[in-house]
Amino acid sequence: MVKQYEEGNIELYFNDFANEKEVKQSFANLKPGVTAEQVQAFQSAVSALVDMPAAYAVVVEKNRYSIA
Repeated sequence: MVKQYEEGNIELYFNDFANEKEVKQSFANLKPGVTAEQVQAFQSAVSALVDMPAAYAVVVEKNRYSIA
């Protein structure tokens, strides 16, 4: 089988303590092969723009598999 990258997203989750809920923000068009350091740097940059503390980040990738 051949694995082919299709698309990826980074989903950032923030704690909204005032409303007692978790807020998710998704960012599309993730490049393939992103490193943990790049995700952490992106999460830190976005957290600097938002009043809510960042809880965690999730990388979501979609791949296509075909028989060669």
